[in-house]
Amino acid sequence: MMRICCLGDLHYHGLKKKLENVVSNIKVKCYSADVIAVVGDITGNGGLGFVFEVLTEIRDTIDVPVLVVSGNHDIYLSHSEKAMNMNSLLKLSMFNDLVERTGCYPLMKRPFILDGVGFVGSIGWYDYSFAPDYLGLSVEDFREKYFGMYTWADRDFVELPFSDEEFTLMLLNKFEKQIREIYDKVEKIVAVMHHLPFRELVKYKLEPSWDYFSTFMGSEAFGYVIKKYRDKVRLVLHGHQHGEEIETGVCREVDRVKCCNCASTNPIVVEV
Repeated sequence: MMRICCLGDLHYHGLKKKLENVVSNIKVKCYSADVIAVVGDITGNGGLGFVFEVLTEIRDTIDVPVLVVSGNHDIYLSHSEKAMNMNSLLKLSMFNDLVERTGCYPLMKRPFILDGVGFVGSIGWYDYSFAPDYLGLSVEDFREKYFGMYTWADRDFVELPFSDEEFTLMLLNKFEKQIREIYDKVEKIVAVMHHLPFRELVKYKLEPSWDYFSTFMGSEAFGYVIKKYRDKVRLVLHGHQHGEEIETGVCREVDRVKCCNCASTNPIVVEV
């Protein structure tokens, strides 16, 4: 049985006390873990210096492999990056390269195998397949990424050279390619993601101002791929969904796949 220490959504901005608490939590909760999985949103603003700071601290906390995927906040662009005509696809590549330089494992670059368990990873994304029908809105309404007085921050800080749907498909194809690459080499596969792969995991409240933004929690397409290989894909570790009314650090089963919400600086240990 493998023990995986999972955490994410640190949204680190340089507050040292917060990072000290993360390290302390890992020492207490994860001392017997075989591997650490970080499910993205290491920073709140895409600062790569903050990514380096967090990952080097985590890497040095316990002597196990640290597997990392990006979150949407990790590919946010600063004003200076926008001025240099950088886009978030390039930022994602820079993130993965930086992860590798810290001595951690960027799962979006390649899968990882340890003791017969394979790990595949993706930031995941959204293609509006989680949109609640009762709102009666068009795809274009969701592409605007604002509702009433509120705006989904990706609208202002993520810039892609194609649509969200095309980005999702690109990521999905790479994700399935990783699964196929290791399928015959391992007994079990763990999918490490930021966004959610199943609608069943999404928190809806039948409140339009909340449910509109639930659309951006993930994509059903990733769920379809996971179910396609569920004889070996036994576990999904994800982040992204958190807040006052969201319970993190819990696992539930969707179509015989165990799914754990790791969107917290307080890690959980999951066995597979």
